[in-house]
Amino acid sequence: MAEATAVLSRRVREELRARILDGRLAPGTTLRERELADELGVSRVPVREALPWLELSGLVVLRPHRSAVVTAVRRRDVDELYDLRSALEPFIAGRAAASVRDGDAAKPLLDVVAAAGAALAEGALDAFHRESSRFHGAVEAIAGNELYLTTMGPLHDRSSRLNLANARSEPEVRHREHAAMAEAIAAGAVDLAVALALVHVERGRERTLATLRSLPAFEESGENA
Repeated sequence: MAEATAVLSRRVREELRARILDGRLAPGTTLRERELADELGVSRVPVREALPWLELSGLVVLRPHRSAVVTAVRRRDVDELYDLRSALEPFIAGRAAASVRDGDAAKPLLDVVAAAGAALAEGALDAFHRESSRFHGAVEAIAGNELYLTTMGPLHDRSSRLNLANARSEPEVRHREHAAMAEAIAAGAVDLAVALALVHVERGRERTLATLRSLPAFEESGENA
């Protein structure tokens, strides 16, 4: 019984997560346990278990009486996320480069970059976004820091939400940044990989803010009510 409930909770969580990330559930939408349970054909238990996880990922804010509200994207949210990424991603890029220097293979990372480049050359932006989104996971896999992977789990959903809004912004530039990082990691160049990762994150912050300012759901300041 517990295992079945866990499976349902995960299914509900992934369905709601997908709807928020692709915009079907817009910022400000109220999610009520009973309504969601009826719509998804489950009891209220898996819905109740899914909502706190979505709050941890920054996608909803929990409210009394078993409801939640889909959050808007605020400037503060963007800066907090990118501040953490600026601290963590250069570290993990350096660890990946050190791992390759010590004998680990960089081919899986280079394959991801090659696939993204092929999609971009064909003008297939959706395919490029899918392939490009695998880049950071490939870097993390080479670095092999399990605690980092656990820490970054909720942050990846926050990044995904911003990346979807920003998917078509300067794809060629983003690909060049990924390619340069991959080359540095494959060469075992630790300091260069760290520097390129920091530049990539900060340029990503600039691109994201430029894109979000054109969207009605973006709040330059303020708190989620």
